[in-house]
This record gives sequence, C-alpha cells and structure tokens, in this order.
Amino acid sequence: MDETSGRALVLVARPTPSGVDGRSLARLAATVAARVPGPVRVAHLDQEDPSVPAVLDALASAGTPAVLLVPLAVPADRYLTTWIGRAVAHWRASTPDPGEAGPDVRIAPDLTALAADAVVELAEAEGVRITASASGFASPAWSVLDVPDRHLFVCRGPRCLVHGAGATHRALAEAVKGTSTQVTPCGCLGPCNLGPLVVEHPEGTWHTDVDPLRARDLASQRR
Repeated sequence: MDETSGRALVLVARPTPSGVDGRSLARLAATVAARVPGPVRVAHLDQEDPSVPAVLDALASAGTPAVLLVPLAVPADRYLTTWIGRAVAHWRASTPDPGEAGPDVRIAPDLTALAADAVVELAEAEGVRITASASGFASPAWSVLDVPDRHLFVCRGPRCLVHGAGATHRALAEAVKGTSTQVTPCGCLGPCNLGPLVVEHPEGTWHTDVDPLRARDLASQRR
C-alpha cells in the first residue's frame, strides 16, 4: 500500500497585506484533492482562518495518520516555513496528553524548482490580453477621509492567530455594527505572548488576552 495514501495535505498560505484570494485558494485545493488519495485542507499562517493548529486539531481528531504541510510561496519564503514549524511545535506542546499518538506532521520542500519549470512553459504561451480600465485605479470614493471616533486594531499575526485572534476579531466586528467604532485587522504588534492583542485609538490603549467575551465588553465600553 502507498505510504502516502492516508496522508493529508495541508496547503498553507500567507496572505498579502490586501488579504488572500480565497476562491483561487479553494480552487487549487479542489484541483489537488482530485489528484491525490488523501484529504486536502487549507490553512493560514496569519491574518485568515483556519490556522495551522486548528487544522491539525481537526485532522488529529479524525485519526489522520500523517500530515504534509505545503508552504504556498514562490520563491521560497523563509518567514512562512519558519513560522509553520513554530506553529507545529506550539501545537505539539499544547496537546493535552503528550503521550497520545498523533499524526506524523512534516513540511514539504519549497516549490521554487517546480515553479521554475512552470514559468519556462509559460514563456512559450501566447498570454492573455489585458483589458482593465485605468479608471479603476482612481475611484472618487478613495479620496474621502472617513476618520472613525474610535478605532480598534486587532493583531492577526501568526502567534495571535494561534491564540484565538480570529474569534476575537469576529466578535469585535459583530459587536460594533451600527456604532462609530471601526475594527481593523493588522499584522504582528510585538508582545505576542500576551495575545490576542487589541490596540485602541485615539487613546493609544493596549488590551491583552482579549478573548471573544472580553472583545464584546471592550466594544460596549464606548459607542
């Protein structure tokens, strides 16, 4: 029997500052799933859900014997591979019963060589004509400065995401609907062991260990 037949593939993305194209990522996962024997999942290093530990939890609960994490970066992104390793180490250390057998979790080699072959093939392609309009680069709406009365920045860096920042962000965003408070996700803010972190402006107040319950209380403090 093929030793990889029961192995799950987890495609790990690192969103850009503008986010991640979830539909394209889902299409990639579906295409891969149609060509490999085991399950295929998507995880995110930061910003988006689900996190790497959350996906590993689900696969472990399902009895998956082995997991291969595939960093989706071309060329190789050392930050991505380094923090995937740290996220897995944190997940292992957080296992309630360290003696309990879990999946064999490994990381795939980087995609640079495979991507180079694909780019060489594309060099022979005709290409697709660009038809975008320049007007889309200068919408009048982007000239309006809308400063909120209160602005809450939620860290969704790799460690805060593991600590539950996704749920914190969702709870805050839901709680401030209809108010003059704006909630914005952001990258790493620094004191990661105190996460999830929320920074309040214009006061400049830092809030640590903000779980969804504290997030709702924080949102109600000022409208």
